[in-house]
Amino acid sequence: MTRVQKLTPIGALVVMLMCVVWGFVPFEFADGVRCSPPLLGAKPTGEQRPSVGLIIPEEDCLSKGKSRLLVSAMISVAAAGAATAIVFFKPISAQCNRGDHEACPDWWPNLVSASDSGFGCQCDCHSESLQFSY
Repeated sequence: MTRVQKLTPIGALVVMLMCVVWGFVPFEFADGVRCSPPLLGAKPTGEQRPSVGLIIPEEDCLSKGKSRLLVSAMISVAAAGAATAIVFFKPISAQCNRGDHEACPDWWPNLVSASDSGFGCQCDCHSESLQFSY
């Protein structure tokens, strides 16, 4: 695995953890309507102004809380999808792109190849030489 492939899941987990923390943060909207955290029910808290116009704290806190949870969930799904794509589509090192395969910093075990060296370069250009011969 390349360094990018090793660090990407950690980055995705950090983003997902931030989304969970975001769900535990109380919030305020409409200039003074305070609500509890979305993951704890998003209920109005403390001294509230009486309902004015179209703002009803009991309904609007819940609605805003659901919106915040949806945004957090979508960001988490996007982070998981991006991390999966990055790990799946193997990045190629700069050394391999230059053709200097001996200086390749990312080597992995040749478990299913005919190579006797034990480790092989991560480059795709070696795939023809690493195939089984029947």
